[in-house]
Amino acid sequence: MIFRTVIILWKMLASTRRERTPIDRRTGYTEDRSGLEAKPKERLMPRTLQERLDQVEREIELYLEFDKAEKIRLNRESYLWAAEDRIEWQEMQSANAQRVRELLEERDALRRQLGL
Repeated sequence: MIFRTVIILWKMLASTRRERTPIDRRTGYTEDRSGLEAKPKERLMPRTLQERLDQVEREIELYLEFDKAEKIRLNRESYLWAAEDRIEWQEMQSANAQRVRELLEERDALRRQLGL
């Protein structure tokens, strides 16, 4: 019985060989085709002000796209929501708006530093 278990485990191990592709520039992660977690890129923080500016602008775009999708969802589904759901949605929108304001201030500061 133990021998059979060892053989099964060995076959499972052999079948899960990792095949990795190069690091994805956008996400900074390697693709792991075996389904196991990928390792992050060595450098997580941007090296230059321009890289940080690009990162902040991408974050702003994501927040604005999310906000647009959430407002569409509100118009489509809000009649089904309980009062607690509406309050939670408003709190989330308020927190997201605050984060966008912070990102806009950071973007302006980076632009001033870069002389743009």
